[in-house]
Amino acid sequence: MVPVVLPASVNWDKLQVPVMNLLGVVLTAFGVPLILKLSKKWGLTIDEQIAKDAIDALINILVNIDMANKNADGMQKKRIAVITAKNHLPVKMQEILIKKYGSLEAAVQIAYENSSLNTGGVK
Repeated sequence: MVPVVLPASVNWDKLQVPVMNLLGVVLTAFGVPLILKLSKKWGLTIDEQIAKDAIDALINILVNIDMANKNADGMQKKRIAVITAKNHLPVKMQEILIKKYGSLEAAVQIAYENSSLNTGGVK
């Protein structure tokens, strides 16, 4: 084996940027398709994952509303939750919830049924 001697005049700082750019391209080219294949293999699509995340966010909203509005009835809390979701959830999440459940109101109901606030119904 022949030892490799590098010249002392090589500026490694200038070489670092192109190497990092190339690494980013390679990871994007191979990493994204791999993640998509694995998620399909596990039965998850991007929209399904966003819908699950949105339901979790709605459950958070419901819990906060329940704690802040102890005297409100269920319909009042649901209306507040829908308004809060419209104002705080990203548009993409709202669109996916509407596509999956038909409306934000229905999504709020599903979130309630899956939450710990639902003491007597479906879980």
